[in-house]
Amino acid sequence: MADYTIETKAAFTVLGIGTVLTGGFPEMGQQKTAFWQKINAERALDQLPGLNDYPFAVNEAVNGEFHYYAGREVAADAAAKAGQRLIEFPAGKYLVITGHAADQMGLYNALEGPAFGEILPQLTDYAYVGGPNTSYVTGTTATGVTGEMLVPLVEK
Repeated sequence: MADYTIETKAAFTVLGIGTVLTGGFPEMGQQKTAFWQKINAERALDQLPGLNDYPFAVNEAVNGEFHYYAGREVAADAAAKAGQRLIEFPAGKYLVITGHAADQMGLYNALEGPAFGEILPQLTDYAYVGGPNTSYVTGTTATGVTGEMLVPLVEK
């Protein structure tokens, strides 16, 4: 099982460039990969202000649609331009999963699978009841990238 903790986090905001995902999970995974290839090829994140250089991947359900964003953490009073969205993460308890992978998409996949497939179903004191969740790169090593996933939780 992936390394994880339950931590209290301060509120934070991600400024993202997004897309809507459709189909089942295999199609969504392919769409996420294609989206990140485009974002990286266009160097789109370089155009976003940020408190750090960490790229964030955000999943959010909005009005029955599955939205996916590439973004950077910004100050709470930041403004979004056309084609951008401010995604607010409230202060509170979060499932925090750490991991390492050869590349950015490998990391995001390595964190999301265990979060929703293994860890959340086994939690007895907490539950995920929706809201945005995010994975982000925290550093690079000689063998790839390291990062975390944050999933908001409520006590049962």
